[in-house]
Amino acid sequence: MPELINNTPFPNFRYYSSDSENREFGIVIVKATYEIAPSGRLLVAEEQAPMVFTDLCYGAVNVTSLWHPSDMVPNKPATDVIFNAVARVAGGAPKQSWECGVVIEDDGAPRLEKRLRVTGPRQWQPRWKRNLSEAEKEKWRKHLGYFDRWQLSEPEAISELPLRYEYAYGGEIPKGQNENGDRLFDTDTRNPLGCGKLDKEWSNHTAPQPAPQIESLAEPISEPYKDYTPQSLGPIPPAWDPRLPLAGTYDQNWTDNIWPAWAPDYSFAYHNSAHPDLIVKPHLKGHERVRLLGLCVNADEFSFFLPDESLSVDFVTEDGEIETRDMILDTVFLDVAAVSRRNWRIFLSWRINFPPGIYEQAFLNHDRKFGLRRPEASKLEIEVTN
Repeated sequence: MPELINNTPFPNFRYYSSDSENREFGIVIVKATYEIAPSGRLLVAEEQAPMVFTDLCYGAVNVTSLWHPSDMVPNKPATDVIFNAVARVAGGAPKQSWECGVVIEDDGAPRLEKRLRVTGPRQWQPRWKRNLSEAEKEKWRKHLGYFDRWQLSEPEAISELPLRYEYAYGGEIPKGQNENGDRLFDTDTRNPLGCGKLDKEWSNHTAPQPAPQIESLAEPISEPYKDYTPQSLGPIPPAWDPRLPLAGTYDQNWTDNIWPAWAPDYSFAYHNSAHPDLIVKPHLKGHERVRLLGLCVNADEFSFFLPDESLSVDFVTEDGEIETRDMILDTVFLDVAAVSRRNWRIFLSWRINFPPGIYEQAFLNHDRKFGLRRPEASKLEIEVTN
């Protein structure tokens, strides 16, 4: 691992990893933290956030949404746009529903656009052609001839909603037991934490069922048994679809002949953790305009520009030759859940891969295209072999 001299104000990390053919390579990661000035301009924050070494959830793992994916990934073939956000009604007056989302523009041309509608709590209400007795309700499947329909209730009025997968379409439905007495579930592998998933045989048709509160403008929730795409602005855990298949096939052949290397069909795309609609390819460059819709308590829309930064690494070989390579902006994390914009933070991560055993030294450089306040340069050097 070459010695790294950090000429930037940002934390960095470097380690080795390997690809699907078990070829080793090095990684340098840089993570920058910005705050938002009253003017809307991004400023380098006095306190820089540290690297995150493991996936972090809002609460317990597997029962709450993913908040912050690990920074320790080897490569992202596209830019992740990830949010920790709360949809808010401008002005604070409760409403039954409103629109929210994000648009990212490059010189006026959209690079990304995702628009959602959020609602207050609502339910799928069962409607029967006649009232069932308590005894009939216990054996409702025998009386489905009297079932009329599911009716989506009017949403309650609210003024804010966390944009987490617990409020999006998905969930799981108990489906009895197998011959060994083990409980069976029909689980939406794209969002096991969600709600609104209904089954004609196994969902209880005698009690209201929670309906999703986050929906796509292009695919509003309207049909009870329809399979909807889960919607949010937050990241997707590695064990959920559509990420999981990109990790590769881990069968007996892998156990016997390939372990501990990655599976041959492993893809770097597995490390893109943003919602599929928030993955931008080719990578963002910085300087793009970000428009936040329905996420601010005092405005329907708030916009700012990503900093026009350029980070590069000067790799120095044994004979003193210098190879300059630009780093790739592969993660834009918008932590905009706080009520006050003063407490919002924007995290940008750049990454670069390099071959092992060639370079003796490397210089991490920071080219600012316009004046940004920045603290003194810091140096964080940690070596990990993976």
